Amino acid sequence: MPAMPSEFAHREVFSAAQARRAGFTSDALARLVGTGGAHPLIRGWYATRPPQDQTDWNRLATRAAFMRMGRRAMASHTSALIWQRLPTVYAGLGRVHLTRIGPGSSRIRPPVKLHAAIPGLEASDRVPVAHAVIQSGLEYQPLTALAAADAALHTGRMSLGDLAAALPTFAGHTNVGPVRAILAEADARIESPGESILGHRVRSLGWDVQPQFRVETDLGRKFADFRIKGTRLLLEFDGAIKYRDDDGPDAVFREKRREDSFRRRRWLIERFVWSELDDTYLIDRRIRTALQDDAA
Repeated sequence: MPAMPSEFAHREVFSAAQARRAGFTSDALARLVGTGGAHPLIRGWYATRPPQDQTDWNRLATRAAFMRMGRRAMASHTSALIWQRLPTVYAGLGRVHLTRIGPGSSRIRPPVKLHAAIPGLEASDRVPVAHAVIQSGLEYQPLTALAAADAALHTGRMSLGDLAAALPTFAGHTNVGPVRAILAEADARIESPGESILGHRVRSLGWDVQPQFRVETDLGRKFADFRIKGTRLLLEFDGAIKYRDDDGPDAVFREKRREDSFRRRRWLIERFVWSELDDTYLIDRRIRTALQDDAA
């Protein structure tokens, strides 16, 4: 009887060739897929378990593509961000990105996009974080790069020096200007992708903001996501990430107490959720209304 895929797979991924060497015929492998014992990722490669979501699929498929290339390419772009557990907002996760280590042009064989090598980059299993951040902004949206950069800085996976050193590598790329401009906003104080987007939207509307603004309250020192500089208006991103299961059952209650402590010190608060972050008119109107009401 053939060995089960979990016995010869590498980190939950295996190829059809490995399965044949383990005694699986093509028909047997097809039956294994049909019964849920193997899960197709890219052509000729499988996972030993079903992907949990699109991010997990990309992580497994990137590993398969990396192994198929025989270490002649590195995980890059959003695929490298996923390996680093960094956010990939506004990016499509149905495509795997690799960057060549040696000569060769870019090519697309869905779902894998193989990019040309970056001159002078040392071979590894993935491009450096700063390069992946910039690549992701070039491939998708500048905001994709900003959210990833903020998270990488906040978690210590990257420094501003790393980012500055990587940017000249992409000087000749189309659309690098907007990516370079938005990365000038990257800030280690930002704690979530939602805050990255909210902060950028507010700044683009002409408001000057102070991230992680310290407020002395009757409950002690607290921090607001942003303060509109020169005002008593605080802005908060209200995302599910702030109410994780491991925060405990009283997380919402604690957040209400925190907000009440701000109000007792006469601070104004405007909260924004994910569905509002692309509506710059709404954001601007609510900020202006809050400040007008305070001045009345």
